[in-house]
Amino acid sequence: MFWADQLADKVIERAEKEGRVPNIKCQETPSGGKHIGNLNDVMRAYFVYKSIILREKECEFVHMTDDRDPLKGIPLRLVDLNGVWHNTSEFPDLKKWLGKPLFLVPDPFGCCSSWAEHFTNVWKKGLDGIGVYPMFFSVNKLYKEGKFEPYIKMVFEKRKLVGEIISKWQRTKSKEYIPFDAICPKCKTLSNVDDFDLDKKMVHITCRGKPIKGRKTAGCGFEGWVPWSEGKLQWRFEWPALWGIFNTTYEPFGKDHAEGSWPSGKEIMKRIYEKEPPIPFVYEFFLVDGRKMSASVGNVFIPQDMVKIMEPEAFNYFYTKRPEKQRDFELAHIFRLVDEFDEAERIYFGKSKAEISSPLREENTKRMYEMTMNKIPKEYPNRISYAFAATLMQLMDEDKAIKRLKGLGHVDDKNEALARDRLKRAHYWVTHYAAPEFKIEIISKEEAVREFKELTPNEKNVLTEFASVLDMPEEEQIKKIQEITKTSGVKLKRFFQICYALLLGRDKGPRLVPFIGSLDKNFVKARLRGET
Repeated sequence: MFWADQLADKVIERAEKEGRVPNIKCQETPSGGKHIGNLNDVMRAYFVYKSIILREKECEFVHMTDDRDPLKGIPLRLVDLNGVWHNTSEFPDLKKWLGKPLFLVPDPFGCCSSWAEHFTNVWKKGLDGIGVYPMFFSVNKLYKEGKFEPYIKMVFEKRKLVGEIISKWQRTKSKEYIPFDAICPKCKTLSNVDDFDLDKKMVHITCRGKPIKGRKTAGCGFEGWVPWSEGKLQWRFEWPALWGIFNTTYEPFGKDHAEGSWPSGKEIMKRIYEKEPPIPFVYEFFLVDGRKMSASVGNVFIPQDMVKIMEPEAFNYFYTKRPEKQRDFELAHIFRLVDEFDEAERIYFGKSKAEISSPLREENTKRMYEMTMNKIPKEYPNRISYAFAATLMQLMDEDKAIKRLKGLGHVDDKNEALARDRLKRAHYWVTHYAAPEFKIEIISKEEAVREFKELTPNEKNVLTEFASVLDMPEEEQIKKIQEITKTSGVKLKRFFQICYALLLGRDKGPRLVPFIGSLDKNFVKARLRGET
């Protein structure tokens, strides 16, 4: 059974036992442009939510925005509402806002009421673009509405037990530490409290700043009492408080929380708030082109970046894969992911002849496809090959590419719109992200002649034989390549190296048969024979 369906079974069982509608929660801090790694939280929640909804059962799908958190650092790049990235050097005065709550930090672009609202709107637009629509809640507004008040009260009332728990999970904290911060009324910096008054619902602070990511923010020295509605529980206590506020049934999170915040959160939920924690799901992080994404490094990509290079449904497909396994999101070879999605689509519509190891795997593949699609087509869409589209768009404009595809029988009136869409996205990919071997520049006749002269007679004969089958369908050409290389003694790897050398002047390139199909066949035949 698909992993999200397994979790949905558990969520439904738990909610029915408790006699309520299941609540599925995810959460992000609008500290900047939230990247596609952060999207794990949302997608691991969304697929379980969708599994429940497809069963025609009620389910809540909520998204918390941690807009009362402090600004902890300045990213190298900031993104505007149109999804365009800007260097932070364009905004020189941002550091003075470090340590202040995100809802009080001005929007650097001046289009929204705050930093928090701006980057929440960027995130919402990204989710809209891939067809995911949770109900958004501002943590800041929840504090203002008094939703946290019962939990703040419990933390203060059970002061001794709180100290015992926090010193257990955070060795740097003493049993007297109070896990609550308040906004300084003078400088607006978040500072830790040192006392509280339950009757007056007040906390006492001395504004000395607060350590954030190894640095300490400057405090103003203010000393006095502040309403606790102008403060916030610290993360280990705030997270389980949100479970209580929303009666959360299920929440996914990354392995960093699994090793720290989750075990302490469970204990806090049971012993302080006296409620059951939600069903957890721990997912593995992924890399992008072999590297971890980091706002401080600047190699961050948001959903808006991804839908420029592939269809939203193909992008969503990546998140249906086994989430417990670390994966590499290879931007430089994104056609591989799109190929996987296309194959899943063929399997769903019964068009694929690919070998499936078991009926269970086939059923899972179909379910993964269903989960990625906001609306399943009534008939097979028949998409063009992504790699072929990327090749064509380097050799001709879109209209000529469509004409070539129609001539090859890949496009008709039914799928022309889909083909044009893929051509545009593949062109953007090959322009901005493709590995060097996908860049196409046909070498001159003189260069090709020099390459041809270096070949052995046997290699030249193999090329001549291959040239004679270029009018066959692609599947037949692939079979013929295998036959020719096997009988001639020229190794398959060497055969490809020769072909790329004659056409591109290097030993690697796009997949050979589709690439050749995008070129003029008479030209290719002549070049393989050493004539041009």
